[in-house]
Amino acid sequence: MPVINTAQENFRKVTVATVPATYTAAQAVLLNAAPTSTTGTALLWDINTASVSGTNPSLLYVMPFIVVSGAPPTNTSIGMRLLGWRKYLDAAGTSFWYLPTVLADFTLGFTSGTVPNYTIDVANTRTFSSITQVGGTPAANLYSPATAAAANVEPAYAMVDVAGASYVTAQFKSSGTPDMGTFWANL
Repeated sequence: MPVINTAQENFRKVTVATVPATYTAAQAVLLNAAPTSTTGTALLWDINTASVSGTNPSLLYVMPFIVVSGAPPTNTSIGMRLLGWRKYLDAAGTSFWYLPTVLADFTLGFTSGTVPNYTIDVANTRTFSSITQVGGTPAANLYSPATAAAANVEPAYAMVDVAGASYVTAQFKSSGTPDMGTFWANL
């Protein structure tokens, strides 16, 4: 049997400063320009970047985090939403429209116990111990150790089908306006 050689990619990291308490609805509507990073939202990749150009990735691995000193459970309504974008050329052939699809909407949290605190580029980077999908199709493959490891030493993560998206953005929300982000990789 031949060996299957799959390119392995290092994780990338994106951080959004001072996330809002709710997702910004205006960042999940049809756009007449390619999606970009903006308030509460980060562009993870577009099909034209060197990291994914020509590879047509089908899965996105995400491990969300929050950057906060003190006790992170004081932040509430914590979430991350992944949007996939496809291009549509109008009938006149003069401009592109970018149409969003909610790939996954996650509720993120911590359970009782020790919340890991790392210094990864900045101090007080904390991975979540629970992740629950509350929206998006198809269902993501989740690992939520809060159900299995009360000590919170393992980070929660998800693997999401990007369903042919040309662009992927991540939106974040939390009370208390912390910095949030995700480690991510294409598979």
